[in-house]
Amino acid sequence: MPNRMIGNPFAEAPDGLRILVFGDVVGPAGVRGIENLLPGIIASGAPDLVVANGENANGFGMLPASAQKMRAAGVQVLTGGNHTFRPSEAHKMLEQDRNILRPANLAPATSPGSGETIFETPRGPVGILNLAGQVFMDPADSPFRTLEGAISRFRERKVRVIVVDFHAEATGEKTALAHFADGRVSLVFGTHTHVPTADARILAGGCGFITDVGMCGSGLGIIGMEPEAILRRHLTGLPSRFNPDARESRLQGVAAVASPDTGACLWISRVEWTL
Repeated sequence: MPNRMIGNPFAEAPDGLRILVFGDVVGPAGVRGIENLLPGIIASGAPDLVVANGENANGFGMLPASAQKMRAAGVQVLTGGNHTFRPSEAHKMLEQDRNILRPANLAPATSPGSGETIFETPRGPVGILNLAGQVFMDPADSPFRTLEGAISRFRERKVRVIVVDFHAEATGEKTALAHFADGRVSLVFGTHTHVPTADARILAGGCGFITDVGMCGSGLGIIGMEPEAILRRHLTGLPSRFNPDARESRLQGVAAVASPDTGACLWISRVEWTL
């Protein structure tokens, strides 16, 4: 059962750089959960870095107002996905805020925003990279080649701790990227499916990995959306507009600790809270 208390997600963790990541924030319920629960989580767990995937914060895409609410609650870096460019209002936000990312391999270099950033924490700099998958997804450049280039740039800046949000559908593609990154990246966490997986682990070379961290939104609907329209599409085959479910707020993600000296993941655990 989800933990309804604001507990310390790092209570059993070793010393190191504390990283807290959250899955796709879905609609007002997801934003509300971040606003109401995250400040208490930060107060009890003192993470050095908080990352959330915000690409569904307004259902399909993220508007500046939602981003501002999540940043005010304590999210330091917001990542994106296949819906990032959908609201035109997001384009200027992506250009102006280097800590709001879009998938690095999803659009040409001339498109708004960036797919990577370096965030300074009390325990040292962290490189954050946002990637999109190619399997069952919109057209994108190779996430493997894009990762290779980003690692080189981070290394040139003396960044040892690297975190990757891999926004992808296929579990095999996510696992393959984690093994490709192993020994060079601290944490690879999957997003996009809105369903948390039970495989959080540390690979042989020290890369923390989970196939999907889940979502922040209502667990009473269907992947954060109201059931009615989705059922109608399945039953009739006709297009239906999906609306975010607002009946509950739950936060799903992963807490991890990385060595500031080597970049290796020392500890990883799935976390979940409900409001």
